[in-house]
Amino acid sequence: MVARDTHLAARAVPGVPLLRASAAAGLLALLVACSGGSGDGGGGTASPASPTEEPATPTASGSPLALTAGSSVVGLPEGVAAPPTGAVAGASRTSDPSLIYVITFGSSTCPMVADPEALATGATAVEITFPEPTAGACTADYVPATSVVALPDVGSGDLQVLLGPAGDVTLPAGSDAPEWVIDQG
Repeated sequence: MVARDTHLAARAVPGVPLLRASAAAGLLALLVACSGGSGDGGGGTASPASPTEEPATPTASGSPLALTAGSSVVGLPEGVAAPPTGAVAGASRTSDPSLIYVITFGSSTCPMVADPEALATGATAVEITFPEPTAGACTADYVPATSVVALPDVGSGDLQVLLGPAGDVTLPAGSDAPEWVIDQG
């Protein structure tokens, strides 16, 4: 009896190495095109950022933010100064005692916007929740986003605000100054 080779991978098939090389070259070209490639990008005028440039300091958005639960804007609320270095989230009271500003940081195209209503977790404490992030592509910038959030009836004293996974702050009674969660890492 004669042994037969039944494994296709072990057989030499004319033209397969050329076909594989062509497919690999095509895949490489596609990956380079999708990633922006390396080079001048076809005549674009953008220049690469210098590694010594400082990140941009967040500034007020210039667009007034409506004091309505669920309103949001990319930027800081009017009148709020740039946060301290390392701030990852913050909150402040508004001119309406039933609303607060919630400030988060992240991509300008996928801002982390708070749910419109806070959840009471105690007599003087609330939790801010956030919807699940969408599965789209986001820019790699790092900017503030401000949401207006309605408070449950929690009194008029100091207010502890849990800002999701970022941490918590305490808003002093009668103060509209922002309080910040600072990254300790």
